[in-house]
Amino acid sequence: MTRAPEPIDLDALVDSLTLSEQVSLLAGRNIWETEPIERVGIPSMRVSDGPVGARGTDFNGPPSVNTPCGTSLAATFDPELIEDIGHLLGKETLAKGARVLLAPTVNLHRTPVGGRNFECMSEDPYLTSEIAVAYVNGLQAEGVASCIKHYIGNDTEFERNTIDSRIDEKTLREMYLAPFEAAVLDANVLSIMTSYNRINGDWAADSKALLVDILRNEWGFDGLVMSDWFGLNSMKEGIEAGCDLEMPGPTRHRGQALVEAVERGDIDAADVRRAARNVLDLLQKTGALAESGPGPELTRDEPEDRALVRRAGADGMVLLRNELTPDGRTLPISAEAGYPKVAILGPNAAVGENRGGGSAHVNPTHLVHPLTALQSRLEDLGAQVVHATGGSIKKRLGELDPERCSALRLDLFDDPDDALSANTVPTITKTVTTSRFMWFGDPVTSGMNPPRFGARLSTSFTADISGEWQFGVASIGTATLQLDGKELLSNASEKVGGAFFGLGKGEVTVSAVLEAGRTYQLVATLVRPRSESSLSGFHVGMRAPEVGDPVQDAVRLASECELAIIVVGTNDEWESEGWDRESLDLPGRQNELISRVADVSKHVVVVINAGSPVSMPWLDHVDAVVMAWFPGQEMGDSLADVLFGDTEPSGRLPVTFPKSLEDTPAFEHHPGRKGVADYAERRLVGYRWYDTVGREPLFPFGFGLGYAKVEVIGATCPSPFVVEVTLVNGDTRDGCEVVQVYAHRLDRTDVRADEPDQKLVGFLKVHVPAGSTVTVSVALDPRGYREWNETKHLWTGFPGQVELRVGTSSRHVAATLEITP
Repeated sequence: MTRAPEPIDLDALVDSLTLSEQVSLLAGRNIWETEPIERVGIPSMRVSDGPVGARGTDFNGPPSVNTPCGTSLAATFDPELIEDIGHLLGKETLAKGARVLLAPTVNLHRTPVGGRNFECMSEDPYLTSEIAVAYVNGLQAEGVASCIKHYIGNDTEFERNTIDSRIDEKTLREMYLAPFEAAVLDANVLSIMTSYNRINGDWAADSKALLVDILRNEWGFDGLVMSDWFGLNSMKEGIEAGCDLEMPGPTRHRGQALVEAVERGDIDAADVRRAARNVLDLLQKTGALAESGPGPELTRDEPEDRALVRRAGADGMVLLRNELTPDGRTLPISAEAGYPKVAILGPNAAVGENRGGGSAHVNPTHLVHPLTALQSRLEDLGAQVVHATGGSIKKRLGELDPERCSALRLDLFDDPDDALSANTVPTITKTVTTSRFMWFGDPVTSGMNPPRFGARLSTSFTADISGEWQFGVASIGTATLQLDGKELLSNASEKVGGAFFGLGKGEVTVSAVLEAGRTYQLVATLVRPRSESSLSGFHVGMRAPEVGDPVQDAVRLASECELAIIVVGTNDEWESEGWDRESLDLPGRQNELISRVADVSKHVVVVINAGSPVSMPWLDHVDAVVMAWFPGQEMGDSLADVLFGDTEPSGRLPVTFPKSLEDTPAFEHHPGRKGVADYAERRLVGYRWYDTVGREPLFPFGFGLGYAKVEVIGATCPSPFVVEVTLVNGDTRDGCEVVQVYAHRLDRTDVRADEPDQKLVGFLKVHVPAGSTVTVSVALDPRGYREWNETKHLWTGFPGQVELRVGTSSRHVAATLEITP
């Protein structure tokens, strides 16, 4: 047995440091690591993104296990399973030589079009809290620190670096702070990341009200607070508020300037010492202080990891519709159904979306797409399988096609302008397999930060189709594109925004008429001047002319089949850090595809592969609908397990599905105006709004069907914090149900207009064997019967009686109980 190292006296260690050394600990060394102090043996500590896998230091680095997205995890309603996922992610973090995982993301789904909703968990603070606590507990049990984020109000991507989120005190306390409070009090989370935005005027990283009064003094948090990347906007205010670590490095607001401010007496040396000690404390708690520095970045790929991700992906999938056919329900698919020919259609069928974009990017160790898994299962049943995409949903042009291009040559230059000269000898030349690049720091000098360099990508390609081809570039910096020596486009005048986390210029495209069989020379250049950002990006794309009508081709195939499985959704271009979605509509012609296939096919199953709600104008014309989310690297097998009935559908909606975007609580106030995001809907977020105002959703919060018929037949309340529920399964197969308990205040004579009709205070996933009856105890939220008193600035209990509503969604109530908390 390895003996744990003796703890170091941190007070003595921090006091042995000079002021300059203490200050050096308060900003990153580079993008992912803290600053070491070799003189006294303090090593660097590495941190890693992210929410669906520990990526390591390189966006294109060694593969990592890709777990389901945050919304998918919450849809399991299964904290025990999520704790197992936390353990897995802890092991993955250590394999990448890191000690801190920048996760989970626990901001609420205030609006269904938030760009990072898929990273987050739910619209409900209690469900988010329970899932987050399990995630943190599993992760930190492996000796890895969770850095929960983003504290606070980073609920959309609109102007996220500057917006002022105006949230009243009661709403802030009861809704948006709740998951962070639970992570601190119930899971002892070791670190917290501040958000980019302002909160009621103050930058999140400068807010004494949030970081000192609430986090430190009220909740007793004794861990480390770090900024989001480039999210610190001050020197004095951030230090005094307790933002311990500025990330990334090199520093923009600390360093020698902070040393001099302390020496002048402008900043108290005690504030610097406290922050430096918090950094050292995190190194000690994670074991990094006893190591020599970050280890190598390795790939783990264990069978049990794949099995866990497969199970989690399946358990998060939600069966939304399953209509009766003459032979029974549409799903699960079985040999008895007798489908001799099946069409698997849709843009996400052959290449499913396992994760969203931005910080969630990870290269999976293993990837199973829907078409591969479903075709294998169907052919085992004797069915013939045909496939068509039905069209593309790409928001930007795809990368250069390796089937059409010669080897891609990438030249890098010290001097940015040298990329524009064909006669200049490059500093670095290499053959690459991608035409999309992201660099942290300078790729030429391997460390200069901020970067300043030039890049040139060149190849030859042969057109196989005559017609109008499309070419495009997106970049951080200025990009140009030449075809056979003639400039096709430049994005010099393009505004920043829309690519590379919103820091780059969005894609600029151009068309060119090409001849089939002819070979062309393509050269793209990037001039990257020095700027504050250490991130650089360069994307070169192309698209061949479309031949025929892809929707019609898919409809023709479907007309020849007894069953059509259509896998539709979004991808990491539509749901990503950096921008919000503009509507709930499925991108491209997917709604048309579904409607037209439904007109010609006997049976239609729609699988939605997206991280957030989508509109469903075709809902009443299809037989079955499964919400698959972004379910991780084992997506295909997870989906097959659900569709073929190997796994009982047990996922439930962690968010309300609206009928339209206009039909959502924050619609009138989102995304913000004149630099301010007014949270005017207050506490009426998600189902709380629908239930309070009486608006009918498309699907309610907590909803989900199963194959077995499990029902709640009774409930009692032996104490205010426990409800005993009896369920019966009258089916011949084992079933599962998620029991949900909502609290409704009966005394409503003196409530604010945004008092929700009810709120979730308890849930439990219950497995009920075929033909059996079970009784279970559902523990209720110990903080469930309180409200924030804005006059007294403290928590008070609910007055009078409370009605507990026991059911299977926010709209499906099976029993009610009256209690006095």
